[in-house]
Amino acid sequence: MNSDLWQQAEEVSDILYVLANPVPLVMVCLLLKRERCATELLDLVGTTKGNISQHLKLLLLKKLIRRRRDGHRIYYSIADAHLKTIIQCLNDCYCRGHEDILY
Repeated sequence: MNSDLWQQAEEVSDILYVLANPVPLVMVCLLLKRERCATELLDLVGTTKGNISQHLKLLLLKKLIRRRRDGHRIYYSIADAHLKTIIQCLNDCYCRGHEDILY
């Protein structure tokens, strides 16, 4: 098999593996239209601070999201353009009726 194709398949598989967990998937969906601070993600996702932190670290490590500091708050946004496309497609297919939460 072509090594470039294999490498791309591994990269996509890595992204899908991270998104296979509902917590990071919802977090990335919430970041689709605008950046959000960690506190807002915590409130909207409804899990523990430690769980949110763990998933944010993984998403940052995989370079799927970026962060910026504004005073005492840290804001997160999607860093990977391909991820935006994937999440938009999933959003269009599966998230109808949840626009009030996601936007």
